[in-house]
Amino acid sequence: MIDARVDRIQQPDTIRFSQLVSEQKKACQASACCDSFFSFGKAESPFPIPDDIRIEISGKSCPGTLADPAGLLELREAVSGFYARNYNISADPDRVIIGHGVKGLVLPIFTIIAGSVIVPSPGWLGYLPQLRILNKPYYRLYGHFPSQYKIRPPQLAAMLKGLVKSQHLLILNNPGYPTGNLYTESDLREIASICREFNTLVLANEAYSLLTYDLSKFISMGSIYPEGTFVLNGLSMDRSAGGLRIGTCILPERSDQILKNEFIKILATVYTAAVTPVQQAAIPAYLPNTAMDTYLHDTREIHRIMTTELAIRCAAIEGVRTIIPEGGFSFMADLNSMIAAIRTAGIQYSNDLAPAMVQHPYHIATVTGEAMMAGYDDFYIRFSATDYDGTAALESYHSAPPKTSSEEEAFFMKYGARMAAGMEMFSRWVSDVRSGNFRFEKKTE
Repeated sequence: MIDARVDRIQQPDTIRFSQLVSEQKKACQASACCDSFFSFGKAESPFPIPDDIRIEISGKSCPGTLADPAGLLELREAVSGFYARNYNISADPDRVIIGHGVKGLVLPIFTIIAGSVIVPSPGWLGYLPQLRILNKPYYRLYGHFPSQYKIRPPQLAAMLKGLVKSQHLLILNNPGYPTGNLYTESDLREIASICREFNTLVLANEAYSLLTYDLSKFISMGSIYPEGTFVLNGLSMDRSAGGLRIGTCILPERSDQILKNEFIKILATVYTAAVTPVQQAAIPAYLPNTAMDTYLHDTREIHRIMTTELAIRCAAIEGVRTIIPEGGFSFMADLNSMIAAIRTAGIQYSNDLAPAMVQHPYHIATVTGEAMMAGYDDFYIRFSATDYDGTAALESYHSAPPKTSSEEEAFFMKYGARMAAGMEMFSRWVSDVRSGNFRFEKKTE
């Protein structure tokens, strides 16, 4: 017998994406179709991990002793210095927690913080399964195109005013995911003011912060609302090291020893501690390092070129609304303006979009529906611009970075030709839906 809470959990988007592609490939093979698939669903950096981290990993033996559940002191000291240099956050190493990736730090926060959780939509699916496992009360805060799907302070205030007057926790992704939008300092100050008024803490997931295309525009919520913000980050996105599973959390300034003890208790209960040699190998990623700075600059610029060029092509498709991202390597397409044609095509719910798009002959593999926290009636699509040879693109950029818009477009077409072809196929799919030439044949269980 399976616990009912587990049955309520949606498949992670990576598993759902892989299953969709696998099932359609089997169907195509049965009909002798050999056409390739367009992969827009993999939200993982295509670049190799930085040399310093790779060398450290290969040179480390595995010590037999466990690390402190809060993380190695040397790594926490390096993270503390990194936040002071990059985010204007002065955090003593005692306020730094090292976890098993960002996801491994979300669960302890949800577990120890009393009250309900406010979850923006669209957003990252990773929050809801953990909330459902814990049977934690939560409320979705829906974003809309005119506000670039960001949290609107009046809407947030109205929601909090209507809830029980107790403690709450607001999730804030900045840059946004899957939209790539960016909160201004003014945005953050308004949100912080409302959070103070309604006794609301903030879980600030800033995993894409160093992939903000113009770094001068990124402001950490931890510097605006230091007394009430848990700042989460890691090595998965900007250092292309998702497999290392290193996440960092800066505890709020007003945290006391009781909070820290409770946090560490949950970490130690769930997975004891992050892997010791991996923590050792991660230290160079947070120390002053010219080679690491160059890596971050070059990969950030390539992400900007590839994601922006792809989003511009998407925005040019009639019937599709797209916010051009300001950070990260994903963006969102909004198809709600053509909802009548979508339903006429047999696509009744947002979860149907992904299986409809992967059908033959389109083979567009991406993430839609609940996998990106969309409501059943919100027809959103997440495109990830990662389907290219990151090693070759990085080597090319490092030796001869494009300097003009035409050179950047040429760079995109050289390394992102498959993504360009995939967006052309998406344009064809949209056109077929709008003209009534597409019909979704939903599989029955």
